[in-house]
Amino acid sequence: MKKTNLLLFILIASLSAACTPPILSTPTQIPTHEQTPLPAPATDSAPTTESNAQSPSSAWKEIRDPRFGFGLAVPCWWIVNPMPAEGYIASMGIRSYDDAFFAANSEKGFWKNSVVPQGAVSMDITAATGIDPSLSMVEAYMQFVDTTSSAFVSSEERQVGNHIMTLITLQNLLNPAEPNTTVYVVGLAPDAILIFNTYPANAINSSDVQAILASFAGVQDESVTLPTVQPSPALTDPSCSQ
Repeated sequence: MKKTNLLLFILIASLSAACTPPILSTPTQIPTHEQTPLPAPATDSAPTTESNAQSPSSAWKEIRDPRFGFGLAVPCWWIVNPMPAEGYIASMGIRSYDDAFFAANSEKGFWKNSVVPQGAVSMDITAATGIDPSLSMVEAYMQFVDTTSSAFVSSEERQVGNHIMTLITLQNLLNPAEPNTTVYVVGLAPDAILIFNTYPANAINSSDVQAILASFAGVQDESVTLPTVQPSPALTDPSCSQ
């Protein structure tokens, strides 16, 4: 029954991602394929000469999840939707755009012409608890995947910042022509994992997302590593006054 609830939860979250930020607070299936982007920020000019003269680290801000204690660095103008305080599956949503940007570049809840604007990235950071500690990262993640629509392709362990993460690649069985999807998985506790996936799927390899992953701190007393590279140009107010 618990696994059925999980699969139902992930399915609901995948369907609702077209119009609302991807926060998983009720059971459903963890997303494995590209989702429709969430509301987004208005196109703006790149950071001014004054802001570029500052240290790159000043363009990043630390965020910390109070429930699990993990932390990340994100560009300071990105939008952050916190993780719910309850639920054995729950997601934090972060994105490079705001509602105004999405409204200006979308029609009926979808990006215009199904084309994601350059620099528009959303990321789901999903915590799944109640995991059997004897399972590998791949086994733990795959128990939430609908294998009628997604097929396991490969996995590898990689040093990302101060942590070893597992990269899992999946193929879309419903649309084999769609590029494979890659997610990053890391242990959060003996009975919990943390899953990172992006929309569009290839954004997982972008410099901003890779810097976010490398900044990861797994527990409350571990310091977040602020990136030393400048983020991509802002799609919204880059003043970091949010």
